[in-house]
Amino acid sequence: MNRKNSGFSPFEPYTPLTFQEINAKAHALADFIESNREELRNILLSYESFEVVEDETDRTLDLLRHLEENSKYFRLRVGQVTAFLPRNQPLYTFACFVIVPALMASEVHFRVPRSMRHFLPQLMSFLDISNRFPNIVVSNQTRLEFLRTRSAIRMNPLTEETVPLTDVVIFTGSSSHANQLRHVFDARTLFISNGAGHNPVVVSSDADVGKAVESVLALQLYNQGQDCSAPNAALVHGDIFLAFRKALRESIRSVKVGQYRDKTTRVGPISEPKDLVRVLDLILDNQEFLDSSTPGIIRAGESILEPTMICKPLKLGGNYTEVFAPVFFIQEYEKDADLSVYFEDPRYALNAMFVTVYGSSRYIESMIDRSFGGKILQDRASILYDTHPHARGIERGTEPYGGYGPAASSISIHGKVMSKPTLPQRDIWEWIARPLLARKDLDAYRSGLVHYSVIHHKNVEKLLKLSQDTLYPHDMPTPVSATYVDLHALPKEKHRRYVEADEKHTYHLLQKPNAESVTRLQPSDIAHLRELRKLLRRRSSLTTEKFVELLYAIPKKSGHAKRDNHRRQLRFFQHIYQLLLGKKNGPRLAQFLKDIDLRAVQSLLDV
Repeated sequence: MNRKNSGFSPFEPYTPLTFQEINAKAHALADFIESNREELRNILLSYESFEVVEDETDRTLDLLRHLEENSKYFRLRVGQVTAFLPRNQPLYTFACFVIVPALMASEVHFRVPRSMRHFLPQLMSFLDISNRFPNIVVSNQTRLEFLRTRSAIRMNPLTEETVPLTDVVIFTGSSSHANQLRHVFDARTLFISNGAGHNPVVVSSDADVGKAVESVLALQLYNQGQDCSAPNAALVHGDIFLAFRKALRESIRSVKVGQYRDKTTRVGPISEPKDLVRVLDLILDNQEFLDSSTPGIIRAGESILEPTMICKPLKLGGNYTEVFAPVFFIQEYEKDADLSVYFEDPRYALNAMFVTVYGSSRYIESMIDRSFGGKILQDRASILYDTHPHARGIERGTEPYGGYGPAASSISIHGKVMSKPTLPQRDIWEWIARPLLARKDLDAYRSGLVHYSVIHHKNVEKLLKLSQDTLYPHDMPTPVSATYVDLHALPKEKHRRYVEADEKHTYHLLQKPNAESVTRLQPSDIAHLRELRKLLRRRSSLTTEKFVELLYAIPKKSGHAKRDNHRRQLRFFQHIYQLLLGKKNGPRLAQFLKDIDLRAVQSLLDV
């Protein structure tokens, strides 16, 4: 379709896309990068090593020149996208998480990461982003202001129906931050999370030691370990441990440490200087295992940590801490079966991603498609033999990347989190664009969005605090503070001090606010719950009959049909049950609200 003759504005959401136009834009940018590579290199060398500059430029060109591999995903322009960028590979991640989404969205909004503020604006100006992609919007807001703006919802004041302002969030960072942000945005927003993996390297007894050392060095020194693919541990068989350690020591001695303007430098200033404090704590925690050849030298004035090797036997515990620095954790194991110490530790599953193997391992082979706690963590594609995640062709911007650990990568929508490798263009198509295309009323939906004219902003500070304080692992029970029993349901027996109470007549009040439910509330829901809190403050002065009457009246709307008001009441009561008990139903609500502790219930209903 020729957009000039379609009647749609250039970036109007929920309108058809023409892949030929998209591909032409991508190729034009790739050609510009190729023709001006030296100038681009000089900009990036202010932030990262020559090795990383060349690698991420090649990856960016590969992505832009091979989008036809993903052409089936570019059929409908979606609404607004919000991107949270990592602090590594600035060019490549900008291409993956901002430029490509801009080719299939009405707008893409992002903030410049703090560590990149001194050069990313220059990079964008050099690439002429404002003219090539006018729907890319750089925000100068503070973090909280940005979150408040991007997490807003639009409401139709006549129907009170809402839609999220942001269709898609693309987040790269720690899983704890992802969990917080996921609960700030509307449940209808697709949340794509790219975290980090443990990515251990297994060096078996029959491995080529030279190739294994070369791989470990390449992975751990890529952007000096500041990468989601960096290994948290190299697991080395005892038969070749001494040879491996000797070869790695020699390789580390030859690594050039200094400033990035020197193209031979592999280790330079860390992107976030304050991280050196965290890294030093980790080194001190493992002081007894520090290799004598690398004393853990920090050049504070240059924000540089020299390559450091820690040799800790696997039997004393595996390393599952993401170092994000040039620190090598070398862990000796005695026999193949001992690898279970690392891979069957509960901490491994959370960040399961790639496993790199040099040589052979029956244990690693047995992990493929094997269930750990009811979940498959490794498929065939995630086990790499005699190569590694940064090798050419392993990570491509046109193919899914990540792992099956929930903190490695995931997508979530409608309250469901799915741990899997991600690919923004595929995920946007599958969860946003394709369902919209399947709607018979798409044209009416698109034209009707003009009526969603009222913007409601969330209390982001409160949501962030709730998420931090009250999110529990899915396999852990939610803490409760008090238990209430329906006495009318108990058997009436004289001369008995104790009676058996059936669980169905027992109700457990939550200990802390239900953050997951709070984040799903719409503006009208919040208004109703605030009215309820006012009513509860008056409950002692009201008869039960009057309290019931006022309670049922809160969600009702004058002029609306009886069926509609009944639906509104049901929704209201379900929210109360979720906020108080963490369930969709419970006891007869009016009497329960009259009897339970007022301070506890007011706290749980404070939305």
